[in-house]
Amino acid sequence: MRSPGWWVLLITLFVLAILFQRGMTALLVLVLGCAAGLGVYWTRHSLDEVSYSRSLDEAQIEHGQETTLSLQFTNAKFLPLAWLSVSDAFPNKLELVTDETRRTASQVKDLLVSVVSLRWYERVTHTHRVVGAQRGRFRLGPAEMVSGDVFGLQQSRRELSQVDHLTVYPKVVPVSALGLPAGRPMGDWLARRRIIEDPLRFSQVREYMAGDNPRHIHWRASARTGELQTKVFEPSDTLALMLAVDVQTVVDAYAIVPEYLELAATAGASLALEALEQHHMVGLCANSIGERGEYWQLIRPGRHPMQARSLLERLAALEGFRGRPYAAMLEDMRRHLPWGATVVAISATPQPAALEALAAIQESGHPVMLLTIGEEEPSIPITLSTHHLGGRNAWHRLESLELA
Repeated sequence: MRSPGWWVLLITLFVLAILFQRGMTALLVLVLGCAAGLGVYWTRHSLDEVSYSRSLDEAQIEHGQETTLSLQFTNAKFLPLAWLSVSDAFPNKLELVTDETRRTASQVKDLLVSVVSLRWYERVTHTHRVVGAQRGRFRLGPAEMVSGDVFGLQQSRRELSQVDHLTVYPKVVPVSALGLPAGRPMGDWLARRRIIEDPLRFSQVREYMAGDNPRHIHWRASARTGELQTKVFEPSDTLALMLAVDVQTVVDAYAIVPEYLELAATAGASLALEALEQHHMVGLCANSIGERGEYWQLIRPGRHPMQARSLLERLAALEGFRGRPYAAMLEDMRRHLPWGATVVAISATPQPAALEALAAIQESGHPVMLLTIGEEEPSIPITLSTHHLGGRNAWHRLESLELA
């Protein structure tokens, strides 16, 4: 109806109807022309002063938890809308449990499609329930609005760039469900080393004895007394724990076993919260590619009120394609470890280079615990403490675990 030929045809028919005194035909052409003109005007201004927005009651939820998604459609003008269609990008990993919502999928992305009619100066809100059935950081949007004349013959479109994010935390289970002793997330080997000397809490100086750390020699006191003297520090029961997660689940860096990655994320989240509950400092290192393209990610050990949230958000966003090789990441992480920190490594592909890096970390004075993932337990040197978490069946068991 917008083409010039259409209007030329209508004008020609109207003129001929007048010349041949065909009153009904002229009236019909006139009505048709008015309807066409109204349709063009309606389509051209249909999306004027029309807005669409979405909001989430909670932007971070636990695994399996529900949140409310509110969609608001506003027509802030006198011209009503017979129909308005909004196609909003919506991840298929999120479970939508509202019956009246229609979901369709295009070739490149899943869509949440809403169709409403709006009177003049009317606002309509649709409320839906979303279940975080899978771990991840999900993007909602962008969206496209489409409207037009009442017959649907002409359409007007507008792209909406606004996006929102919903983070679903990894599933957290008791450490006993991972096969580790409850109350001691790293096992008996860690309990023997829990009381450590704190180099920031200098106590006194005494005569050097065989086996003392050479780095603690007090050279000024040694020069003054003529004999080697060493510093003595007060013990500290604060444990610094660094989780080192390997997101590469198979030897081929461009393949992935989703169950292995989910098991690694759940193990990391469960151990982190358990250690924070015991008032330990917890940090995280992972070789997943970050939002800004980082090849590995680091959260320094801490136990401030927001540490748990930071750790869970980072674990939720882990993707299965690695950035930095695990062994290289461990070397980089080593420079950021606090004194006496314990390293808990989680990997489904513990390659020889990674095992050597862990051994070097252990030799430098940091206790190391390696948690392995896979269908078969790998061969690990006896010098490293290790525990096998299991494979696909282990994740499915944890996934179906009902928590009180």
